[in-house]
Amino acid sequence: MKRTALFVMATLLVCLLASPVAGAADDILEHPLIRPFPGSILAKNLSKYVAFEAFDFPVRDPGSGKREKINVKGEYRRLLYEVYREDGQRNKDISRLEFFENFKAAALEQGGEVRSEDPQGLLVFTLPREDGGITWCQVETTTLGQTYLTIVDEKPFTRSLTFGPAEMKTALDEDGRIILYDILFDYDKAILQQSSDKQLQHIVTLMMKNPELRIEVQGHTDSQGSDDYNLDLSQRRAETVVEYLSLFGVAEDRLTARGYGESEPVDTNDTEAGRVKNRRVELVRIDD
Repeated sequence: MKRTALFVMATLLVCLLASPVAGAADDILEHPLIRPFPGSILAKNLSKYVAFEAFDFPVRDPGSGKREKINVKGEYRRLLYEVYREDGQRNKDISRLEFFENFKAAALEQGGEVRSEDPQGLLVFTLPREDGGITWCQVETTTLGQTYLTIVDEKPFTRSLTFGPAEMKTALDEDGRIILYDILFDYDKAILQQSSDKQLQHIVTLMMKNPELRIEVQGHTDSQGSDDYNLDLSQRRAETVVEYLSLFGVAEDRLTARGYGESEPVDTNDTEAGRVKNRRVELVRIDD
């Protein structure tokens, strides 16, 4: 693989230098995040854009290694790019491996994740977007210097507003529990992100204003990874929240940490949006 090509690809994606290109008849739009292999030209007449469509992306389960398909819905693109040399001739000397390594490097540079890779077939990766959504991309190549990119911008999951102490108390009184999506952890870790402070401080205030209140802090995960791993991760995350609350004066005998792993999903684990909902912290009132 040529390092210069990889560098150019990564730089193009990180800098987001692309601007939409509209086809005269089909209004085909190039993607603002995922850029083609250097030297590529969009074949507008063989590309497709649909405002909303579904596509089955092949992925490999990180826990079991089992291959499966995930149906993703959203803004859809099927883009055909052809690579040309400086002399104007189609470049047919680029290997599938070189194509894949360029796209992988660019995706990882942007904080993406490789979901499936078959050196003889397809490459599938995802990219996080600033709006909170996930962009899925499947890369196919031919021996004719062509690349097919199937891209779906999955609609972002809209997180709930941060709940204040009064709102949490009402929910606990009426329902006995509340789901909190604003307590976030580093990827695959039990380390709290700084953005979680506001919600956690509201819980501290709730507990201080209601000294009779006892709660179970529950950790929940999606289904990626093994059952045992997810159970352990959710337990450690719940314990981290309890430790935080204890540091700010909440008595430990009023708090119980318990991880449930992937056993109690609130949405499907077949889409990234559903998995985001399943990765959560819940507070459950403990009644004597």
